Amino acid sequence: MAVGSIKSIRTKIRSVNNIKKITRAMEMVSAAKLRKVQERLMAVRPYASRISDFLTGLAGKVKNLDFPLFKTREQVKRIGIVFMMGEKGLCGSFNSNMLRFWNEFGKTHPQPKDVTAIGKKAADAVRKMGLTAADAYVNLKTDVSFGDIQSWTNKLMASFLEGKVDEVWVLYTEYVNAVTFRPRAVKFLPVQTEIKDKDEGGSGDYEFEPEPAKILDRLIPRYVQTAFHRLILESMSSEHAARMNAMHNATDNAKDLVSSLTLIYNKARQASITKELLDIVGGAEALKG
Repeated sequence: MAVGSIKSIRTKIRSVNNIKKITRAMEMVSAAKLRKVQERLMAVRPYASRISDFLTGLAGKVKNLDFPLFKTREQVKRIGIVFMMGEKGLCGSFNSNMLRFWNEFGKTHPQPKDVTAIGKKAADAVRKMGLTAADAYVNLKTDVSFGDIQSWTNKLMASFLEGKVDEVWVLYTEYVNAVTFRPRAVKFLPVQTEIKDKDEGGSGDYEFEPEPAKILDRLIPRYVQTAFHRLILESMSSEHAARMNAMHNATDNAKDLVSSLTLIYNKARQASITKELLDIVGGAEALKG
């Protein structure tokens, strides 16, 4: 093998090792972000579940449940969609799975749509589809503030209450664990709840002051905000887990490639040394003759 080929292999080995260092660093960064977001998600989940149960039980105490955010429209002419994707790429099939899920969702919900994009990839995807996002929230930090959540949900509730949309759906990725996450669609507005009576638990064991209707009036917006916060954390956790796994696989692949290239390099060097020795021996024999 020519000397130039040996040098080329050595250059490739250095390049792959450099890439391996980068992917390893990105894996560690994603793991740190995942832990941070996951802690918040694990804290929000039980709170969101409890407030949902309390809302359900409290709704059973109100005779005439006449709250605008509970009202189902007879005809759904236009829907609002909150579309959540990642901020960046290099996270395996995370973003492409959400795009496929969007297409499948569109087949079953052909109505005109008002889209709210969350994440830079979502905003880019909506623009490439030829749609105009009513709102786009990008460059989200892992510690997205509850104040931002309130602002975003207030816009969604206003859009529903003013009749601009008849339903609001959230398309997000549910986080199960570090290796399992799946696209989901949830009807966000109107608020979906089952009415429980006292015997079914919920809030049946409580005495209320002021009356349940007034509490509901304050509780419903907080419930919507908390539910939305949980969905964002689900999506963010899934993104970081997907990127961590993708970078881990890339690092392993780089290690395998370095091993293969090193073996080829050693064989090439051995062949080159053998050829040089044969040339030397041949030259020596020629001098003797």
